[in-house]
Amino acid sequence: MILASAIGQIGHPFYVLFAQVLAYCYEVVPNYAIAIGMLTLAVMVVVFPITLRGTRGMMKMQLLAPELKRLQTKYKVVPGMSVAERQDMRQRQQQEMMAVYKENNVSPAGGCLPMVMQFPIFIILYGTVRGLIHEKLVGTGKLAHLVPDPLYISHNSKIFHAIQASGGQLKSFGVNLADSVRTSGLSGTQKIPLIAMILVAILLQYIQMKQLNGRNPAAAAANPQMQQMQKFLPLVFAVIYISIPAAVNVYFIVSSLFRIGQQEVMYRRDPHIQASLAKLQARHKTDPKVVEAKEVKKNPPPSAPKSARSTPPKGAPTRPQKNQPRARGKRERRPR
Repeated sequence: MILASAIGQIGHPFYVLFAQVLAYCYEVVPNYAIAIGMLTLAVMVVVFPITLRGTRGMMKMQLLAPELKRLQTKYKVVPGMSVAERQDMRQRQQQEMMAVYKENNVSPAGGCLPMVMQFPIFIILYGTVRGLIHEKLVGTGKLAHLVPDPLYISHNSKIFHAIQASGGQLKSFGVNLADSVRTSGLSGTQKIPLIAMILVAILLQYIQMKQLNGRNPAAAAANPQMQQMQKFLPLVFAVIYISIPAAVNVYFIVSSLFRIGQQEVMYRRDPHIQASLAKLQARHKTDPKVVEAKEVKKNPPPSAPKSARSTPPKGAPTRPQKNQPRARGKRERRPR
């Protein structure tokens, strides 16, 4: 409870900001799904410079991978070293790696920033939607009942009156975006569009990952652990999609569509990313160690035939094999 209260206090200004932008979008197009889509596009445009910078940093980090690997090998801790020697080796390794980062103007955490930023945006939008469908208790005793009381928006706004008039529902294209698959009281027919939205969101995530790996197959082949994680990550998100309102799933669908187009534009138009990608592809052609190792592992060389292994060297005495019939010939008769 204390943690939730602290998060609510920290996020309150952002809830108000998102709700005000959403209210403005609803003034332009009075449809909840379209208004949330417009809000999502506005957020994605604002964070686009950070995404672009993070993608450039990620490409630079891939170019520096051989140099970083060399430093790790150079300062590798050998068994038998004392504690002081190990600490000295690690310290010198960190110092040289930081010098490489500074020389190439790269931040180690820069490539992870676009992915990390998705979580606070998700939390803010989730809190905003919960505030819009907030209800308060009025009356006392048997007359007590709940009435819609949207938070974070002006009471004079169109979206405020629309939510109150609909009884706290966010109806869009026949679907109440305030519901989730786990909302009690929904029939199977009412859950079908909610499940369809979840499946679309998962599919778009797989398309986005496939597009990214297709742009840089060398990096994808060099990190099989990341490949395995990417296969299961959308399924982890599916558990979240089931529990959150459909309005937040609209955000995930629109943001995935935006990122697919964003990646296409960045990898085709940005000169820094194109230059880094060309260097990575050239390196992969001249030194494709990872791919070769995989091919050898998948297709091992055929073992030598048994006859070739058992052939004795030249000049060595031969032994008769077991269960081999002896050559029969005529016996010479001895003179009596």
